[in-house]
Amino acid sequence: MAKCWLCSTKKGKRYCSPLDKIICPTCCAANRLKKIDCNEDCKYLSGVALQIKRAEEKEFSELMNRVPHGQYDDIFKEPAAAFMSYEIETFIRDIYVRGDVRITDTSVRDAYKNVYAIQFKGEPIDESQLDELTKELLELYNKNIDVWRFNMQEEMIGQVFLRLMISAKKMSGGTLGEFGYLNYLKNNLGRRDENDEVIVEDKFGRKQQRRYK
Repeated sequence: MAKCWLCSTKKGKRYCSPLDKIICPTCCAANRLKKIDCNEDCKYLSGVALQIKRAEEKEFSELMNRVPHGQYDDIFKEPAAAFMSYEIETFIRDIYVRGDVRITDTSVRDAYKNVYAIQFKGEPIDESQLDELTKELLELYNKNIDVWRFNMQEEMIGQVFLRLMISAKKMSGGTLGEFGYLNYLKNNLGRRDENDEVIVEDKFGRKQQRRYK
């Protein structure tokens, strides 16, 4: 029997559709609705956990809707915001390429959300409950925040994290699975054509053209 894709130590016993991988029950319990964007009909989901997740997603959806991200008013048209997003996404890309931390589109989106909640909503930090990616992203934040504040107002810095959540959400799912956004970062970061389109690779190695929004 194949080993779990997430921990690489225990036997994989459960097929995870969003990941298109076999994982062990322990990793399934630890990562469902966190690093894995679970299907609502998954038999391993808890009803209470799903309700909490939906309420949280609704709150952040409302926050994201307030961030300019249309064709003509995108916050990324501001040079300082675009450069900040480039620094963050390059950092995430390097983690994904190195492979020392197993991440998915969902875990990246949640890390953006966690940083926003801690730094801009004032939620208390319990480091023992933070995943490795969030910890590393918080370190990047602390390293660069003085420069970001020099170039932007505090509100815009928070909006950049929300805007990155929009990108991660839009580029994930479908045939691209849980790695569409990450494959964009790996293969196409910084390379867009005149139509603002990129080539992304799905979880089966197939490539297709998509607009980056």
